[in-house]
Amino acid sequence: MTKIRSTDKSRIDDRRGQGGGGFGLPGGIQLPGSLKAGGGILGVIVLVAALLLPKLLGAGTTANGATGSTGSAAAADCVTELEQIVCGVTNDVQDYWAQTLPAAFGVDYQYTVTQWFEGGTDTACGQASSQTGPFYCPADSVVYIDLGFLQQLEEQLVGQTSDLAEQYILAHEYGHHVQNLLGTNDMVQQAQQNDPDKGGQYSIALELQADCFAGAWVGARNVLESAAELDEAIKAAEGVGDDRIQMKTQGRVDPESWTHGSAEQRKTWFLTGHNSQDPVTCDTFAEIQ
Repeated sequence: MTKIRSTDKSRIDDRRGQGGGGFGLPGGIQLPGSLKAGGGILGVIVLVAALLLPKLLGAGTTANGATGSTGSAAAADCVTELEQIVCGVTNDVQDYWAQTLPAAFGVDYQYTVTQWFEGGTDTACGQASSQTGPFYCPADSVVYIDLGFLQQLEEQLVGQTSDLAEQYILAHEYGHHVQNLLGTNDMVQQAQQNDPDKGGQYSIALELQADCFAGAWVGARNVLESAAELDEAIKAAEGVGDDRIQMKTQGRVDPESWTHGSAEQRKTWFLTGHNSQDPVTCDTFAEIQ
């Protein structure tokens, strides 16, 4: 497998050890039913919050083009294996989009940062905690992640930790940044206001497109070198399907409440991007009826 790893921390805003925001989800968002905190399935609760958060907050502003900084108590380089994986994706996926976005969509890419935090942090979307999980805030164009919690999330949803699962999660979040630059977030928000009955379909299309964008990066960067490794990536995509999450948390599947798509849909669109290596093929909105 091609290791997308780096010790370069220049696009990381390391806030670990600096404290931060409160425990609650931004905007006072509460998880529905058995998904509320204290439900006993820690990793699943985290992922559900992470996946719902950006859409519940709504679309944001254009990217801020930040170059990143490091906390005073933090190491100057990415040191641990997990840090190097996250640093590698943060750098490589953005370099990919800096080259691909103008050619594919005629829009310049604007670099941003991945912020590492512990416990809680303040964002332009409100206060976030570790239980928010990895997420992208469109209002400040930053990807937020508590590294200490990421692998717990993988164990619960994917069944194991792996480079591929971590790369997929980060590449998906940067897919949302690309959508922000393209104005897709604004389009979805307006469409949901105009046709509330299709709000869930637009939310699912937004998420599946981010999956497809992640797949396009994986394919173009030769992240995978074998069928077994491709299966690993597929397993990561399937593990965060709404149906899989609902079965783990409430023992039943309710398609009417989906916001991100089924395991099969997430697998299909990840492979669409991977096989084509062309983000233009990621038109998930064409399927909205």
